[in-house]
Amino acid sequence: MKIEDVEKLKRNNQELQEIINNSWDGIAIIDKSTKFVYVNNAFVPILGFSKDELINNNFTSLMEKKYVNNFLSSLEIKDKNKKHQAEIDIICIRKDTKKVYLKITISSMLKKNLFVINTKDITALISDDEIHNDYVISMYLDLHGHITKVSSAFLKLTGFEQTEIIGKAFSSFAHKDSDAIIYKNISKSLENQQEYSGKLKKRKKDGTAFWIDIKIKPIYNKYGDVTGYTSLMFDITNIINLNDEASMLQEQVQRAKNEIIEKDNLLIQQSKQSIMTETLQRLSHEWRQPLNLISIKAQKLELDYLMENNPTIDYTVETLEKIKSEANLLSKTIENFQKFLEPKSKKEIIKPSSIIKNAINIFEENSKIDINIIKEINDDIEFESYFDELSTVLLNILTNAKEAIVEKHIKNAVIKISEYIINDTIYFEITDNAGGINSDIIHKVFEPYFSTKDEKHGVGLGLYTSKIIVNLHLNGIITVNNYNTGANFKISLPIK
Repeated sequence: MKIEDVEKLKRNNQELQEIINNSWDGIAIIDKSTKFVYVNNAFVPILGFSKDELINNNFTSLMEKKYVNNFLSSLEIKDKNKKHQAEIDIICIRKDTKKVYLKITISSMLKKNLFVINTKDITALISDDEIHNDYVISMYLDLHGHITKVSSAFLKLTGFEQTEIIGKAFSSFAHKDSDAIIYKNISKSLENQQEYSGKLKKRKKDGTAFWIDIKIKPIYNKYGDVTGYTSLMFDITNIINLNDEASMLQEQVQRAKNEIIEKDNLLIQQSKQSIMTETLQRLSHEWRQPLNLISIKAQKLELDYLMENNPTIDYTVETLEKIKSEANLLSKTIENFQKFLEPKSKKEIIKPSSIIKNAINIFEENSKIDINIIKEINDDIEFESYFDELSTVLLNILTNAKEAIVEKHIKNAVIKISEYIINDTIYFEITDNAGGINSDIIHKVFEPYFSTKDEKHGVGLGLYTSKIIVNLHLNGIITVNNYNTGANFKISLPIK
């Protein structure tokens, strides 16, 4: 190597070292025992130690003990021929004994038993989350109004423990003075994917009352589907004049009753519009092929006459007969859709147990595999609905669960059907142990012609039909999510 090349290499190394020294991120080199070999200038303010104090000191000696093993594991190189990289969040103790939260990126130095660690101070971000948790009264709900997460501030205000809250319905902590119509109004707002805001009277663990000003908003995923709800609360107990509490409750109930009528009508209208849009799409799908055949045959016949090919009378009659046949097929399609959109039976007084029993009987007659079906009927009341249509919905979901069990070769297959009532709504839930539905497609399962099965096993109309029946005929809602070991279909129907 020439002298000028050596000098140039030295200059480049000096420039690189200067860049690293002046980086805003803390950059260091450690060996396998985590002893510092090099630290840049930014490491000093992050940990509060001077360079001399850090050099020859072990990085793990500055960490909280619970992070040491995970950090050491992240240094293990599995493939010596490839550059090793890892990322980990840790807590270190500064020289002034204060905690500092660090995001560490680890890169191996090839052919050397050394590691480069790039360090960012994320204490401010973590502190913001801790402040929110400690001082902001907040709560997260799933699609059915069950609590999935609460802040420490909420627990401090109410006196409950996490285990006493998680999984319970939001309405289960209402004060005894609260009217159920208020929580029905909240449910209707959320079903319409609208925000809800208002004042609620709740109860603490010891039974005492408190007032909150609450705002609940839907949470959307990247597809625009609602996956849950988030709520922000303010304690307004001291603001409420106790003498006006009774009149406020009465006014609140009256306002909720007026709003719920409006939201009921809106929800039904939205459901029907959505169903009609999907139905028209399905109708156009069914019509496309016959219309193409009619158009092609008519154009060919017209072209034969224009080109003076003199088609025979038999050929002309045969072509017209085929056109007539396709036209009759279109007419039959319209009739089928008309029947499809009208209930096939009349409303009658029925019990959940009879509906579930009928669906299971039909299912077991056609099922050739051993499935343990568990029934859990909590409120076997009489209510008015369409017996055949509701049985069809349950049967479609049972069949869907069976096909998932067969496809995934599930041993000790279980399907659970449960029924219960909350306020004036009856719920049917069907849960299986087939491993659930892929998160990439779960939002599509109610779409027409969507199916995960081969074409010979179905065309993807079973769950779509169920959605139409529940939304259009029963004025209810059907949802699906993954729960524990499988899929959970939930149907909610108004009792009145």
